[in-house]
Amino acid sequence: MAAYEILLANDGASLFRTLSWALEAKGYGVTEVFSPEAAIESLAFRNYDLLVAQVQQDDHSGMDVVKRARKLNPEIRIIVVGGDRQAAFPLEAYRLKLDDYILMPCSPAELWRRAARCLGGLEPRPSEADSQVRLAAINERVLNKLAIMFHDIRSSMISTSASLKLLLRGAHGEMDAETATKIQEVHSRIKKIVGVSEEYMAQLLSGNHDVTLGSGCMDLQAEVVEPVLDEFWEELQNHGVTIDNRLKNKPGGTIPIKGSKLYLKSAFRNLLDNGIKYGGDGCTIVIDVEEKAGNFFLKVKNSAQPHLEECQPLLFPGSRNLAAGDRAPSQGLGLGLRLVKDLIKEHGGDIWHEPQNNGANYVITLPHC
Repeated sequence: MAAYEILLANDGASLFRTLSWALEAKGYGVTEVFSPEAAIESLAFRNYDLLVAQVQQDDHSGMDVVKRARKLNPEIRIIVVGGDRQAAFPLEAYRLKLDDYILMPCSPAELWRRAARCLGGLEPRPSEADSQVRLAAINERVLNKLAIMFHDIRSSMISTSASLKLLLRGAHGEMDAETATKIQEVHSRIKKIVGVSEEYMAQLLSGNHDVTLGSGCMDLQAEVVEPVLDEFWEELQNHGVTIDNRLKNKPGGTIPIKGSKLYLKSAFRNLLDNGIKYGGDGCTIVIDVEEKAGNFFLKVKNSAQPHLEECQPLLFPGSRNLAAGDRAPSQGLGLGLRLVKDLIKEHGGDIWHEPQNNGANYVITLPHC
């Protein structure tokens, strides 16, 4: 990486070509452009340390480049160079208080010295390793702010959902069936927004590998399965999907599991979303659980066409750390089966697919609390 990056915006005159060669010979990174439009485009996509711009007395396009450069990067150093027989710069150039003003004629050596002097007070650009460290710190701050934003959206939507639920229960008076149906649809959509917010929070935090957030004991039926089914109420109705939730009939009343509610809801949400998507209109999704060897085995089965044998390895491709450009197939709204498997494994469980003659069956193991 060059110590400094310089943009030369000029008309291609031999003086600037000589300057470009001299700067490159001294180890500077130099980009030459020969029109105001190209200069503005280059400034938008790259952070330069110095702009050397040709400014003509009777042409305002050069000043447009200078003003855009200062707006995009207030820290950039700027030298303006006048044209032949030009006695002064536009008044606007002086008002901007630029770093140097050079009227022609001027020798290449003098122009190079002025550019070097202009860059003399700057710190050299950081190394690639330093840049990565800085970028990681910036990303962490941004991700934290986004997580807070999604958390606040979720909190507001949960309050709104609670108010709608009171309406549906008749807390503020009876309503006709059509009104109740509309309010139920709005309630379902808001629950879906809550779920999407949780989904994005999970993706943000899983990028930081913080899968233990809020980890503790919970009831699988009441705190994971039932809330996600509420989110999907409208979608289930629209597709005519029948839910056979057998967790409600389990003896003992609760199904105590250990983990993070945020991530386990994301995992179940993804499986339910896949069940609706691939089961098709009118399908049945069976949700069941059994306990053995200190673990719970949550089963989500839909009456879809079974996965072909040759497609089995594609259901859980690789790990979370896919190469850039790779995509998990059928990722849809949720985290994707690839990320579901990662999250479940990091919670001490596992997930796999069991071929069925009349559908797809996914099994998740979850540790007993």
